[in-house]
Amino acid sequence: MNTTNNGDRLKAAAQTGDIDLLYSVIQDDPSILENIDVISFVETPLHIAASLGHMPFANEIMNLKPSFAWKLNPQGFSPIHLAMQNGQKSMVFHFLHNNKDLVRIKGREGITPLHFASQIGEVNHLEYFLFLCPESIEYLTVRHETALHIAVKNGQFEALQVLVIWLRTNTKRRAQMLENRILNQWDEARNTILHISALRSDPQALLLLLRTGRIDLCSKNLENKTALDIASTPDVKSILLSFGAKPSIEITDAPTISHIRYNPLISIIRIRRNITEEQRNSWLIVATLVATAIYQSGLSPPSGIYQVSASDGNGVNITSSNSTISTPGNAGKSVLSGYEFFLFLFINMYSFSVSILAIFFMIPYGKIGFLVASPMRWLTVSYLFSMWRISPTHVNSIILFILFSSFMLAMVIDVIVGVYIRRNINKACGHIDDGTMTTETATETTAGRIHNQ
Repeated sequence: MNTTNNGDRLKAAAQTGDIDLLYSVIQDDPSILENIDVISFVETPLHIAASLGHMPFANEIMNLKPSFAWKLNPQGFSPIHLAMQNGQKSMVFHFLHNNKDLVRIKGREGITPLHFASQIGEVNHLEYFLFLCPESIEYLTVRHETALHIAVKNGQFEALQVLVIWLRTNTKRRAQMLENRILNQWDEARNTILHISALRSDPQALLLLLRTGRIDLCSKNLENKTALDIASTPDVKSILLSFGAKPSIEITDAPTISHIRYNPLISIIRIRRNITEEQRNSWLIVATLVATAIYQSGLSPPSGIYQVSASDGNGVNITSSNSTISTPGNAGKSVLSGYEFFLFLFINMYSFSVSILAIFFMIPYGKIGFLVASPMRWLTVSYLFSMWRISPTHVNSIILFILFSSFMLAMVIDVIVGVYIRRNINKACGHIDDGTMTTETATETTAGRIHNQ
């Protein structure tokens, strides 16, 4: 058995896509593929077939040795990397059809297939990779570059556009946090994609990024420069200034550890994030039941309320557990004395407030949280109004009226501020200039391309 000769024959089989020759070599040396597999970095027959586009031969090798698909050659490339480098598009899609996890493979310098597709501007590949493995958008190269960094550095605007639109239309859990993090990711020089776009004087990329409304305009690189500081042309500076960018000298640096003080908001956020889903659900149920019971007790206070007598339009009567009392002019008021009602009011309102705050604390952030929080606010208004109307004394009525009015004013201010903030966000996130796609158009195009593949 001539090992060297069999190695040459196996290489020739891969170069020509000759499956018969492959099995002839295996018959002569059954362990030849196993011997190749034990080498850490080696050019396998699959590397050769992938480069040349011999799909049937590549399929046969992957059936015999699936591990070859994950092997890196001495230059640091996997078979799918070589297929992309040599323009073998069908081979790339076929690899991923057999094993979609190949999107995750990292080659030389941490380059994944998504990074390489961004580098060469292969939009179809980008869309398909993100469809198969959304997590690949988070992978960084050894230089801490995202796929967006690579697209900007190589002037691949269409690739950048696909990536940005995918981030903006992603609806998975924590999608907004992911969008903010990826769009503001630093590379090894702490340059964001905005820095790189400004340095390359790429107004098209700048507008695409700035109109997301998620870009940190104050981010500084290792040279302590913002995107405005490194902008090289008047057009780029004008675009950045129109979106509120500032030079580094006008930006206050973040506080050092020695200047950081206790922040109750951070503590609250940490507590929320440490709560498990099971705890959250249990506490929400308890808080909701308590709030419901207290609200009902507010509508039906102890001893009841005075009611209009059916027999006398001027008088009222009340039936208690002990006797029936008639008192003129107190219809709809609590039977309790002023002191008793104040004590009941204090305990009742304290319990109701704690329950409502607990519900607000437990519900998730975002649009779903807003939908739940809105009726809770109106429930509180209804509760205060009910307690105000049944208050038996003038002093208690004044206290409740002040609370009711204050809460209503706070709600109005909250709505006005919310509308103002949303209007400014929408203005910052306007449509992209002519020559670029809208989100809807890009999404439809993406779906169509993936379907056609």
